[in-house]
Amino acid sequence: MSHPRSALPPLYYAIFGIYEPILTTMGFIGALLDPIKTHNMQAPWPAHIPPPQRLPLATMVTVVQLGHVCGLLGLVNFFLLRAARRYLSGHPALQEKVVGALLTPLLIGDVLHLALTLWALGDMRWNLSEWSVMLWLTVVLGLSLLIPRIAWHSGMGRYTESREGRGKGKGLGANIPLSGRI
Repeated sequence: MSHPRSALPPLYYAIFGIYEPILTTMGFIGALLDPIKTHNMQAPWPAHIPPPQRLPLATMVTVVQLGHVCGLLGLVNFFLLRAARRYLSGHPALQEKVVGALLTPLLIGDVLHLALTLWALGDMRWNLSEWSVMLWLTVVLGLSLLIPRIAWHSGMGRYTESREGRGKGKGLGANIPLSGRI
């Protein structure tokens, strides 16, 4: 059975280069269109304390900046993964290194995002019936990216230098003309 000759085959590209940028862009747009609702839906509110109808200016700025960072991550994914597929398609080992340089910190970010979200919830962490729709989306959509990132790092369904490489003596970039080397 032959293995894929790309470190970023269509399924992974669809997840990280299309699905994730759409999700992050929607998060950014949501934060811009309704920052108060975005803020108030991040965690459950105690029954005796209603969520605020107005946010302090610093909180408003923070919510919009968070949305911006979220959208920016999606744009970085889209452009970097598109460039890796387009310009490194004939060099899967180099493509693997470039894509790995993006997906490694994102994997760490996925784990920390989930862990910090649960930590910040404190005693409400396991009170699942009280979770807001936004909190559920944060966890479920986070897992929908974390699991494929783990699969990519495990080498599932993609080219890996350690498995498909041509042996010793052919380092990364050995077949790339000097003008195309990074």
